[in-house]
Amino acid sequence: MTRGFTLIEIVMYVLIVGLIMGTLGSFVGTMLQTRAKTLASSDVITTARQIQDALGRAARHAQTVNVGASTFGTDPGVLSFSMVDAAIDPTVFSLTSDDGQFQVSEAGGGTTVTSDDVRVTNLVFVNLTGAQDAGIIQVQFTLEAANDSGSAYFDYAQTFQTTLRIPLN
Repeated sequence: MTRGFTLIEIVMYVLIVGLIMGTLGSFVGTMLQTRAKTLASSDVITTARQIQDALGRAARHAQTVNVGASTFGTDPGVLSFSMVDAAIDPTVFSLTSDDGQFQVSEAGGGTTVTSDDVRVTNLVFVNLTGAQDAGIIQVQFTLEAANDSGSAYFDYAQTFQTTLRIPLN
């Protein structure tokens, strides 16, 4: 007597294998989406740290804020410091273009702080300097992961705010 599979056994086998493959496919898809979002957020947060570090270093070594050369309260803003070291005077923070890259110009020579993977979509400097202060500047900026693919999985933006204080001599 020949023993084979019945139609019901084959259908059950196909359903079980299909269910396992569907679950596995969904799991892999979710993992890839999570990885993409994590990479985008990591790029944004790393870039924010680089911008804040550059601003903080310059503020620690600045004499004053060049109010006439700075643009306060508008996007994109410009911040210019008069520096103690003449080799990096003035130090200017700005964007390469609206919704562009963050750049630092020291004594006229510019370097870009951000990579092509992140755009600065908002950069505002607010002068909070009082009569007794050498310079207190609030900085607000929004970073957005560059998403050339159009996929929502690579969308990530975050706004950061910091305050810079030029030390009194």
